Amino acid sequence: MADNDLVNVKIDGIAVQVPKGTPAIEAAKKAGVDIPFFCYHPKLSMEAGANCRMCLVEVATPRKGPDGTISMAKMPKPQTACSLPVSEGMEIETQTEQVIADRKAILEFLLINHPLDCPICDRGGECPLQNNTIFYGPQNSRFIEEKRHFPKAYPLSKHVVFDRERCIHCARCTRFTDDISGDHQLAFLKRGADMYIDTFNQSKMVSKFSGNVIEICPVGALLSRDYRFKARPWDILSQKSICTQCSNGCNIKLDYRVGRLQRVNARLNEAVNEEWTCDKGKFGMDYVSTDQRLVTPLIRRDGALQPATWSEAMDLVVQRLKEAGKSVGAIGGARCTNEDNYILQKFFRNVLKSNNLDHRLGTYLPPAQSGLHARLGYHTMGNAIADFERMKTIFVIGSDLVNEQPILFLRVRKAWRFKGGRIIAANPAATQISEFADPEVTYRAGAEVALLNGIIKILAERNPSAADLPGYGDFIKSLAGWSIEKAAEESGVSAERIRRIADAIFSGETAFIAGKAVTEHPDASAVIEAICNLAVLSGNAANVNIPVTQCNAQGAMDMGLLPDSAPGYTPVEEPGLNTRQMLEAAADSNLKALWLVGADPVAHYTDADLAKRALGGDTFVIASELFLTPSAELADVVLPVASVAEKDGTYTNCERRVQRIFKAFELSPDVHPDWFVFADASGRLEQPLPYFSARDILREINVTVPLYADCSPQKLGNEGIRWQYPSAKSDLQLVPVEYRPLAKVTVAE
Repeated sequence: MADNDLVNVKIDGIAVQVPKGTPAIEAAKKAGVDIPFFCYHPKLSMEAGANCRMCLVEVATPRKGPDGTISMAKMPKPQTACSLPVSEGMEIETQTEQVIADRKAILEFLLINHPLDCPICDRGGECPLQNNTIFYGPQNSRFIEEKRHFPKAYPLSKHVVFDRERCIHCARCTRFTDDISGDHQLAFLKRGADMYIDTFNQSKMVSKFSGNVIEICPVGALLSRDYRFKARPWDILSQKSICTQCSNGCNIKLDYRVGRLQRVNARLNEAVNEEWTCDKGKFGMDYVSTDQRLVTPLIRRDGALQPATWSEAMDLVVQRLKEAGKSVGAIGGARCTNEDNYILQKFFRNVLKSNNLDHRLGTYLPPAQSGLHARLGYHTMGNAIADFERMKTIFVIGSDLVNEQPILFLRVRKAWRFKGGRIIAANPAATQISEFADPEVTYRAGAEVALLNGIIKILAERNPSAADLPGYGDFIKSLAGWSIEKAAEESGVSAERIRRIADAIFSGETAFIAGKAVTEHPDASAVIEAICNLAVLSGNAANVNIPVTQCNAQGAMDMGLLPDSAPGYTPVEEPGLNTRQMLEAAADSNLKALWLVGADPVAHYTDADLAKRALGGDTFVIASELFLTPSAELADVVLPVASVAEKDGTYTNCERRVQRIFKAFELSPDVHPDWFVFADASGRLEQPLPYFSARDILREINVTVPLYADCSPQKLGNEGIRWQYPSAKSDLQLVPVEYRPLAKVTVAE
């Protein structure tokens, strides 16, 4: 930042330099001065802010007199620090007699109708209103009139309960639904003394991010229905962790009591989730302490799974692995930490001598060095999550983004709401991105290549310098039969809208996000090639993103849980079987043992019938699981393993950011981390893997996997580290892509 963008300000006599226009309340934080507030939030707009008046300060600004002398002119009234932009020479006082008196009056006013039911309120002990009243409020209230009354614990939504009596009208929740989530679920109704917050027509609040209003509410008005009356802040412990509900890697805190998870709150990480969570993450982590958790091994005896000791189960596993020889495979790992996955692949490759490894349960199972990596030099995402904020244009294709990548959805919406970015969306059906995408087009299912070829045709005509790109001649010949009208006819998108999409991409830096409709397309390889062509042609080859969707699927790839790649994407000499090939081999009794590591093919694989035949046949099936899943019910041995709350390690999110998790509590002596299970098995096979902790394994990963060299425990810190590829790909090419309607596609490539 240039020096002329900084201004000098004094706050309670403390001189600080801050960017011009910084809110006074933020400048005070830099000076180490506390200004109390309720309505202010740095991530929310000020369109409906500055209404609690708690942050009043006295302000003086320099004024030049007629004789040229500079004097300080005090503003006639106190100002709200949250809405006051600082300017050069400004002096702010936060502890004057006037300010102290105003704070007491404001708190006295806020408590006129507040029920003061702190002893039974779940917010008690961590309530800003309670804290500010103690520090800044009056000792007594002059009001003796009857307080207003509303129905207690009104069920606002599936997860949120509303106690309207406690609401102080700070507008944080309403601004969140307008600014961040974009579902506009909450608003002020009526005016004056009758004003209150509610949904439209008192309907149920429907939001995928509703849990955030609980955390940003500065009083006990909005509370969690799941956490209500379960614990108090002073009798719970908290541990830093990472959400496991999708691949975004949101930073969270696990609050637990007596070995049971009580609630999940967001943890600040500006590079990933900022301070937001989706409802799947905030309320979906209760699986950690559900009564359905497995706490003892199970062995199939007389056709039924029955409890067994750990030694009995492992002895049987080792015996059957010896009998199977190299005819073994493993599916899973997306739930596991990097340390778990590293030992899993090392156990199979070094001890069992098998490369039959995979973690993918979708239809798109390309070789590791093909697809996006072969074209652009990276495997999944070219951009970091935070990069989307600065993009001129973002093109979302084939993705129900809010459900597939909820935190990416919030970043994309932020780019539009606050940064002036333009969002384009193309999907086979309407999604929540319709609110702000311009244009949003709905194409005919399976016609992605037709739509992309129409856009490419326009860009090729507008970009004569593309003729210098390798493969340009054959590429242009492949487009000879295409026209905008043909693309419109095949895709079902009007020619005018195709031109608008091309105009937006041509106008500046563009990021591309492709989702499940692309990766689960029967001709996924062709669609991805077309996206790469569009990116190369428009000069955005570094901005293609096809993010994984499962928790640590990126880490599983990095750690070599692939049939053709060892850790760090090192090619193996004899590639093994992928997920589909292993299931087919098991169904045909050509695979003697199959180990499921947190994978549930019966429930999640695209061909459930194949999965059932594979697991219900002659193949010996081992399942390392948290619960008795549909796949585990068909296994011969089920081993209980630790969840995210019961082990240490690292996860790698969809943008390749490596982040740490920490053990919070222990579930049972017979529940172990996945890496421990494979180390135990290797020892029983007399080929020990001598590891004693996840930290030991990470140290080895730092040495043996160059991509992870800088991801040591000491360097990861609270924000993690996004590992980088050694160098950018320079030989970018244009590749002809054949459009095949779905009727002509029989096998995914």
